[in-house]
Amino acid sequence: MNVFVGERMGRLLRRAATMLMLSLLACSAFAAAVPPRLPIVPRDMPPTRPFPYAGPLRGGSNFLWYTLGPSCDREPYGIVPNYHHAEVRAQVRAQLAAMFASGQARLSLGVYFAHGVATGTAIDSSDPAAVAQAAQNTANLLADVRDAGFHQVLFRFFPVGVIYPPNDNFDPSLVGEYWNFIQAIRPAVTGAGLAYLIDLGVEMLPRDSDLPFIPDPWKYPNNTDWSHAVRTLWQNYYAAYGSTDTIGFSSLTDDAADTMLSRVRHMRYVYDIGGGNPRYPAIFAIDVYGDAAANETVKFTQFDQALRQEDSSGALGWRDAPVIVAEMYYDDPVAAENLQAAMKATKRRVPFLTQWPLDRGASAPTGGNCDATNVLPPFTWSVYGHYGF
Repeated sequence: MNVFVGERMGRLLRRAATMLMLSLLACSAFAAAVPPRLPIVPRDMPPTRPFPYAGPLRGGSNFLWYTLGPSCDREPYGIVPNYHHAEVRAQVRAQLAAMFASGQARLSLGVYFAHGVATGTAIDSSDPAAVAQAAQNTANLLADVRDAGFHQVLFRFFPVGVIYPPNDNFDPSLVGEYWNFIQAIRPAVTGAGLAYLIDLGVEMLPRDSDLPFIPDPWKYPNNTDWSHAVRTLWQNYYAAYGSTDTIGFSSLTDDAADTMLSRVRHMRYVYDIGGGNPRYPAIFAIDVYGDAAANETVKFTQFDQALRQEDSSGALGWRDAPVIVAEMYYDDPVAAENLQAAMKATKRRVPFLTQWPLDRGASAPTGGNCDATNVLPPFTWSVYGHYGF
């Protein structure tokens, strides 16, 4: 089985929480009793900006942790799991005000969850009381986001551990628990009085087997359990709520063009609501991290080309679909320039982007969890704003 650099990178960047969670499992009971940590001083404070913000709609940041500990430890400091603590809520409100003042208009928010395990980031999706608390915390967070002046959120579901379909140890029997968790949290998102879209699973778009002797390879998953799980979740979601408020499952962007094509092609399988009858989201979302093998221009362009190749007539809605860039490196001029170049070349519409709190600059913190998250909130919006995002 081939392993691609881009896929490994995406797993590292987005799933570091899994390794941290497992290492913390033995002491999670003790950690739960520790009060929320007060923030250390962030490296930058954005300039003030008058309220309300009446300028053009812009993007913003993925905002999931209210501070970081030593070696960029984020695990105890998830916003949603801790939002019922008054001091955490007050701190987050101040951070929201600062980020809005810096020019951000949209945020990517979300919740990590795991089966049978609770940390300061992950909710135990098998615990009804914990899920109910997470739903209430989400409602309170979104109310504060709305009151801070933000225009829209992308709300993202981050499964980790055995409930995460791409994992080798994924337990297919937990698809029902995953679906129940979405149903429990969704009313807080839809009832917030805030424009929203839902990411049903971060970087969970699978790929097909890419077997050259099969004329329609999108019917044959590369990983059967993964593909079955996301298709079941999609069928449940579509039957209950339709497709207008979701991007489906966000995708990483691969280094290799044929791997990216395999992932896009497999959407025919993933979004089949039964009997070979697919229903697709009207808008897609991708995470774009440039690396030595393929920069942001290459990765975005390969995704664009795959959509056009598989839907040359436009009948599926892919050829001209808008694409949200849900993650990019933080405040990064190289990433901004590369994305801008790709957008000009492809003419693909990007409604907004949200930066991930990971600085790849030479002075960025390293070690520990710093390879996944290394920037403290409140986040600034200087570079991407300069490039018109």
